[in-house]
Amino acid sequence: MPGEALVRTSVVETLAGALRRHIVSGALADGELLPKQDELLARYGVGRTTLRQALRILENEGLVTVRRGRLGGAVVHVPQAADAARVFGLVLQSRTVPLDDLGIALRRLEPVCAALCAERPDRHETVVPHLEAALEGAEAEADDVAAFLRGNRRFHEALVRHCGNETMQVLLGSIESLWSAQEPDWVQDPELVADIGDRLTAVRTHRAIVRHIAEGDDAAAYYLTRRHIEAAQSYLVRVAGARTVQILDPADGRPRI
Repeated sequence: MPGEALVRTSVVETLAGALRRHIVSGALADGELLPKQDELLARYGVGRTTLRQALRILENEGLVTVRRGRLGGAVVHVPQAADAARVFGLVLQSRTVPLDDLGIALRRLEPVCAALCAERPDRHETVVPHLEAALEGAEAEADDVAAFLRGNRRFHEALVRHCGNETMQVLLGSIESLWSAQEPDWVQDPELVADIGDRLTAVRTHRAIVRHIAEGDDAAAYYLTRRHIEAAQSYLVRVAGARTVQILDPADGRPRI
C-alpha cells in the first residue's frame, strides 16, 4: 500500500480506490483484516469520517465487512468466481433471458474447455485424476436423480476448472453455476428428469471424454463433449427452453449461488 498522503480531490473515492487495489492485488488473503484504523489514518493522512465512508463503499461492493467493537476491524473478502456468477445471474434474470439462451452458451464453450484439457502437456497430473475422481461411483449415483445431478455437476465443473485457462474458468464457471442453479426446478418436474438409461449413457460418455483427454486427442474431446451436451440438453430445452433463467429462490428471494 502506498504510504504517501492522498490528493484531496474526491478523497473518499481516492482512498476507497487505494484500498480496493490493495485487496484485489492479492496482498491480503480472504478473511484477513485491513491494517488497524489508526495506521490507515496515519498512512493516508485522512480523517476518521473519510475512512469510514471509504470502507462503506468497499462494504457495499462486498470487498470488506466492517466489524464493530473492541475486536473489530475490516475483514477482507477477496473476489471469487461465485461472486461473478451471482452478478451475472442477476443480470440475466433481470433481462428475462430464456433457459435455452444460457444453454447455447454452455454448448458452445464447454467443448472448448474439454479440448484445452486434452492439449495440456501435464494433463495426466493436473486433469485426468480430477476427472476420474469426479466420476467415482457415478454408475451407482445414476439410480438416484438428485445424486446423479450432483455427480454430473462435479464432472462438468472439473472439466472447466482444470482446463488451464483462468478466463474460461471464471466465464464458463459462471455459466455452469447458473445452469446448475436451475436444477432444483428440474428435479421437481418429472417431465424434465432423464430416465435411468439416459443417465447411464451420460456416465459412459463422461468416461469416454476422459479417455480422449488422457490420449491428448483435443478434437475428439471437443466433438464428443459438444454432442454430449447437445443430447443432454435437447429434451430439456424442447420442454423448458422458454423458461427464463432464475438465480433467486422464488420462496425467499435469496441467490441460489
